[in-house]
Amino acid sequence: MNNPFSLTFGMEPANFIDRLRDRAQIIDDFSTDNPANYVYVLTGPRGSGKSVFMYSIANQLRAKDDWIVANIGPKNHILEAVAAEIYSQGKLRHLFLQGEFSVSFKGFGITIQGKEPISDIMTLLKRLLAYLEKKNKKVLVIIDEIDNSNAMKYFVQGYASLLGEGYQMRLLMTGLYENISSLRNNKSLTFLYRAPRIPIGPLPIGSIATKYMDLLKVDEDCSLALAKITKGYAYAYQVLGYYLFEKRKTKADRDVLLAFDQQLGEFVYEKLFSERSPMAKKILKAIEIDRPIKISDLGIKLGKTTSYLSNYRDELIKEGVLYSPGYGYVQFALPRFDVFLKTK
Repeated sequence: MNNPFSLTFGMEPANFIDRLRDRAQIIDDFSTDNPANYVYVLTGPRGSGKSVFMYSIANQLRAKDDWIVANIGPKNHILEAVAAEIYSQGKLRHLFLQGEFSVSFKGFGITIQGKEPISDIMTLLKRLLAYLEKKNKKVLVIIDEIDNSNAMKYFVQGYASLLGEGYQMRLLMTGLYENISSLRNNKSLTFLYRAPRIPIGPLPIGSIATKYMDLLKVDEDCSLALAKITKGYAYAYQVLGYYLFEKRKTKADRDVLLAFDQQLGEFVYEKLFSERSPMAKKILKAIEIDRPIKISDLGIKLGKTTSYLSNYRDELIKEGVLYSPGYGYVQFALPRFDVFLKTK
């Protein structure tokens, strides 16, 4: 039997655990003729499952006849790439052949000439979207791992302009909290600042336990103990299950945990830690043990006031590294992150 768990980022695994409430919110909103929100942004640390969740929503809508889903990378010429996807998926070649309008954008698959040349990408998108709206077709653009690049800024400005003129195009994006905040805080992108952000939190421990019980053939108590090790972190759920299955074990012994720690450290924690500020690193290392610790006690250890630490605490919580189990306390949100920090 093939291993039912996956170590690959971004792909929807066979044992996918859905986030039903967030899915219903986004799909119900997008499916209306006049959504309350045309844009949703999914945030979370690497390995939290935000990309997999986005693609699962996109696949559900792509299966419907009245949807066109354009999967676009956060690269240069995003608007042109969107137009090319709409053109190819919407079966709109007949518009050009009839000479209604024409366009030429090299590299994006639209090179047909006609009576009325179009050199501006915004004009092209308006015509494509207007035609699709008459045909009762909806367009969803998905972009994974957005950043604060000039290409993204240009795209968001163009997208906001289209919405402002009444052209409908839904947008679903994922990104790290810090990248999204950097992009949103740009003064020319106030539109994005108002877009709802959905933090991709931990998976339900009970759902993970049920999957382990079914796929690893362990009893209820054992599956629950295994699920608690992951803390609901989506990538950890896959990694632990993968090595248990690979090593034909039903308990997370030293051998399994060694592989678990190495996988998470190398592919997630190393980069995550390196991207934190010097003070944030000191705070994380001062926590030492994976259990609740008072902010005031951290302040004593670091020689800093609680008010000084509060901004760093808030940022680390928003970035998905810490969480607050109670007022005035913090704890690691990531499984066995304390073990990783011992190497730093």
